[in-house]
Amino acid sequence: MASLSGCSQRIQRVIQDAAGDEAAVTGTVTTGGDPLSNASVTAYRNGREIARATTDDDGTYNVSLGGFPAWVRFDHPECSSVTRAVAPGSARSIKLNSGEESVSLAFGGDVMFGRRYYEPRDDPLRFYYRLQPTDRRDSHDRLLDSVSPLFGDADIASINLETPLTTSEWRHPSKAFVFTSHPVAAAAMADAGIDYAALANTHAFDALTPGLEETIESLDRVGVAHSGAGSDSTTAIAPAILERDGVTVGFVSVTTTAGRQYERDWAADETTGTYTVNREDETLTVRDSAGVADATPETIRAGVEAATDQADVVVTQIHGGEEYQRTPTRELQDLTDTAIAAGSDLVVNHHPHVSGGLETRDGALVAWSMGNLFFDQNLWATYRSFILQVTISPDGIQSARAEPILIEGYIPRGVTGPLRDRLTWELAGLSDNSFMITEDTLVYQPDDERPTPEQLALDGGGQRRVRGWVTDSDDSVQLGRERFLTGSFDDHDVDSDAYEGTLWRYGRESRSSDQPIGRDGSGGIELVRVQANENRALFSPWNRLPVSNKEFTLSGSYRTNADGELRLLVSWYNDTSGSSFQSQEMSLASTEREWTDFSLELERPDEATHIDVFVFLSPPDGVDILRAAFDTLSLVEWEPTEVAGGRQFDVIRGSSGATVRVIPVDGEVSWQ
Repeated sequence: MASLSGCSQRIQRVIQDAAGDEAAVTGTVTTGGDPLSNASVTAYRNGREIARATTDDDGTYNVSLGGFPAWVRFDHPECSSVTRAVAPGSARSIKLNSGEESVSLAFGGDVMFGRRYYEPRDDPLRFYYRLQPTDRRDSHDRLLDSVSPLFGDADIASINLETPLTTSEWRHPSKAFVFTSHPVAAAAMADAGIDYAALANTHAFDALTPGLEETIESLDRVGVAHSGAGSDSTTAIAPAILERDGVTVGFVSVTTTAGRQYERDWAADETTGTYTVNREDETLTVRDSAGVADATPETIRAGVEAATDQADVVVTQIHGGEEYQRTPTRELQDLTDTAIAAGSDLVVNHHPHVSGGLETRDGALVAWSMGNLFFDQNLWATYRSFILQVTISPDGIQSARAEPILIEGYIPRGVTGPLRDRLTWELAGLSDNSFMITEDTLVYQPDDERPTPEQLALDGGGQRRVRGWVTDSDDSVQLGRERFLTGSFDDHDVDSDAYEGTLWRYGRESRSSDQPIGRDGSGGIELVRVQANENRALFSPWNRLPVSNKEFTLSGSYRTNADGELRLLVSWYNDTSGSSFQSQEMSLASTEREWTDFSLELERPDEATHIDVFVFLSPPDGVDILRAAFDTLSLVEWEPTEVAGGRQFDVIRGSSGATVRVIPVDGEVSWQ
C-alpha cells in the first residue's frame, strides 16, 4: 500500500451550548401514570454539565444538547435517578421509580489502564486515547469522564479490575502477557463513581505480591471495596459487603483463569510454601498462599454462603469462559449454576472481552460476559459492550436494563440512533426471552406477555429492519447482518467530536470534521486531494472484519466534484495481520457533484477469515482540488437460506411475495 502524506490533523471540536436555538431533547418525566414536577434534567458530555432544566407541573421538560448526543440524567429527591444516552431532537419519556427500599447497581466489564494507553500512535489515520505520564491523574480523570454519569447515577457501581495498580517492577515469571496500571487510577475510579472492584481474574497477580498489596492499599485508600484476592485463600474468597439505604449487597469474586496451566499459578492456596523470583540483582520471595480466589464449586459455595449470612442480595462475579466467544462454556455454566444454587441473586461473568447475552436462570439474573469497559484491544468484537443497570430491593432483583456502549479509541462511549439500535439488537439476539426491547433499550421483562408474530410479505430485493425481528421465513429468504456499525458517519456517540467518522481511518479535513457533508444532510465522510499531493488519500474501517459466511453485499452512496481516479479495493485475509492473499478492485466513475449509488456482490474465498475495504482517491489531474464524499456505506453478510430467524439479523432479501414471520417491538413491525 502506498505511504500516506498530506493528511490534516484530526479536528476535535468541543461543542458549546447555543442560546436556545440548538436541537433539544423533549419529553415527560412520570412516576408511572402520574407526571412528576420539579424533576431535574441534566445533560453531560465528557464529564461536564452542559445544560439543565426542571420539569413543569405536567412533567414536561426541554433541554438543549448543543446539537450532539449527550448523557442526560433525570432525578428527583423522592425517586431513583436514571441516566440515558440521548440524541438531540428526540423525544424521551422517562419513568422514575420510588427510591424507597430500592438500590441501583451498575456493572461494567474488564478494566485496564496500561500497555497501549501509553504507546505512541503508529497509524496517523487512527485516533486513540493516550494517558500522559506527566499528567497521570488528570489523564485518568478525562478517560473515566466518558461514563462517569452512568456510574455516578448508581448507588453501587462495579467493574472487573483486570490489572494491578502498582509501580512495582516485579512480574510473574511464567506469563507471556502481563499488565500493570498506575495507582492513581484508584482515585480516578472513585471520583467517577466506581464503588467496587472484582479482583479474581487473569491479571490481578501480574506484579506478584508487591503489586497485589499496592493494589489493595490504593483501593482501600479511596474507599473502593473489593474482593477476590488477598494474602490467603480465606481472605481472597471473603465477600465485600456494601450497604445503601438499608439494603446490604454481598460481592463474591472468583476466577477460572488462575494459571492452572503454569508451574506457578496465582490462586490463593491453603499452604505455607513459597517460591523465589529473581530480577537483576534482587530476589523476591512469593507466598503460595497469596493470590486470587480460584473458581471451584467449593470456593463459590463458601463465598456465597458467607455473603448470604451478611447481605440481602448476593452478587457473584465469575471471571471465566473462552476469550472472544460470546456463548458460555460448559464449565462457566456449571459454575454459574453452583453460585445460584448457593444463593446468588445475580451472577455477572467476564473474561471473554466480548459482550454475551443476559438471561434468567433458576430465579437468578445472569450476564454471561460483560465485555470490555476500559481496555486497549484492537478487534471489532471487543468494541461492542454494555453497562448492566439493575435495581434491587431486600427481596432481590426488581428490574434490569442494558445500556449499550461502543469502545472507540479505548474509550467507552454512550450511543444513540441507529448505532444504539444495532448494538441493542445484537445483545438481544444473545439473550433469552425474559429480556425484550422497549423503545431502544434491552430490558428485563420476565412476566410480560410475549407478542404474537406477524406475517410480512417482501416487495422483492432487500429490506432493512426498523422494528421487529424475524422468527422464521420462507426457504427462499436470506437473512443478513450489517457489518459496518457506523457506515452512515452520523454523530451517534457521546463525545465532543463532531462527525469524526467513528471507527473509520481517514485523513481528517476540516470540512468533514465539523459539519454534515453526507446525503440529505447526514454525516458523510470525505476524501480530498490537491495537485501538490504525491500520494493517494484513503479511508477504511479501523480493522479488518472477521467473516464466516459465503455471500456479501458491499454498497453505498458517493459523489465527486470532478473527473479523477477513485477506486474501491476489497481484500481478503486468512488472519488478523499479514498481507491479503486475494483482492478485487473497481473504479468508481465521476458523478459531477450528484449522489450516486453503487453495489458490489462478493463471495468469500474458502481460506478467508477476514475482509477489509479501502477507498483510494488519487491527486487530481486537470483540476486544483478533487473531492469524493461517501455516505451510507454498508457491508451485509448473508446467512445460508436454511437459517430462518433470529434477533441479530437486520437485513432480509427475497423474491416478491416471499414471507417472513416477525415479532413486533413496542407493538410495531416495520421493515423498509
